[in-house]
Amino acid sequence: MANNNWDQHQNGNGNRIVERVRKKKRAQKIDKIIKIAEEEIKSLHIGVLCNIFEPKGKKNLVEQDLTAIGKGIQKALEKNGHKVTFFDLNHNPLPLKKLQKAEIDMMFNVCERVNDCSLLEPHAASLLDIFEIPYTGSNPQTLALCIDKIRVKKLLNFHGIPTPNYDYIYNIDDRIRGDLKFPLIVKPANTDNSIGITNDSVVTNWEQLKKQVEYVIKKIKRPALIEEFIDGDEIDVSIIGNDKELTVLPMTKWDFSKLPENLWHIFPFEAKWEEEDSPYYDIEAERPAKIGKRLEEKIKKMATDTYNILDCHDYGRVEIRVDKEGNPFVLELNPNPSIGEEDCVPGAGELIGMDYPTFIETVVKLAIQRYKKHPPYYHLQSSV
Repeated sequence: MANNNWDQHQNGNGNRIVERVRKKKRAQKIDKIIKIAEEEIKSLHIGVLCNIFEPKGKKNLVEQDLTAIGKGIQKALEKNGHKVTFFDLNHNPLPLKKLQKAEIDMMFNVCERVNDCSLLEPHAASLLDIFEIPYTGSNPQTLALCIDKIRVKKLLNFHGIPTPNYDYIYNIDDRIRGDLKFPLIVKPANTDNSIGITNDSVVTNWEQLKKQVEYVIKKIKRPALIEEFIDGDEIDVSIIGNDKELTVLPMTKWDFSKLPENLWHIFPFEAKWEEEDSPYYDIEAERPAKIGKRLEEKIKKMATDTYNILDCHDYGRVEIRVDKEGNPFVLELNPNPSIGEEDCVPGAGELIGMDYPTFIETVVKLAIQRYKKHPPYYHLQSSV
């Protein structure tokens, strides 16, 4: 019995020593990022936390895009001199041991799914916090909040940020407020990539509204967000930076004028993943957006306030609609927008002289600056 107790004691001591070594090694990652000199940044070994899918023709266009983004970031980082390692959180089983023992210095987090579920996207950043791996992009709280479009609307309203009048329902029997003005747009309240949005999402009467609400709740199986539809220009505002040190990149205005008359001026799922024979293929990006200086300044203020209110980190994209009277309204913030080489945010960066590898390296440097200025997990401390 005594020998068994001694063995258990020795094993316990050994386990504690191993854990202390691991904990010290994990803490060294953040310490290295905090102390790193500018000229040493390109020597960092960077991981890319993303999603990799096997191509299946037209059946998984979204998944193929997620795969391409991760691989494009890898090429850009390697061009900048970094050693790169992939971590795929769509892999089964999840690579948790690989993450825990990763010999990387920092993670470039563009993961949008865990276990092939977009609702679990925030948990990717949570894992990085748990394993004490410094990473690019927003914290778990911001990622989780922005998935919930209903709570975002409430928070924007609280802070006086103009957003379209709205209501929401979780169950088909919930009542909808009667003072909303048609046309209305009905959206799933917590999906991305325009999943669940079609041309029928814009409704002009109560019969159409009921039908579309049933579609969202019964078929898409998500809560329904119902907004007054702003029939006007749609403007994407790409922002990089943190706190008060923000850069608003040249804005993008979307031109819907070539769409047939029977199509609403929106981005349904088909528009984001269009083929050349789709009428949505003719939607054009005007970048930089040609808008008046006064409206531009107003939109910049609204967008940066939204970015900071929702505690976005390093980069993000605010979506805004402008009505016929020139009044801008915030639709949502995407704190983890697609940043493939052809996407909106890097495209805006090109207009100020940032090619794609430069944009990717800028995100890395912004994350490093953020860790230097704030203690790790300050997003947790500030919410206490």
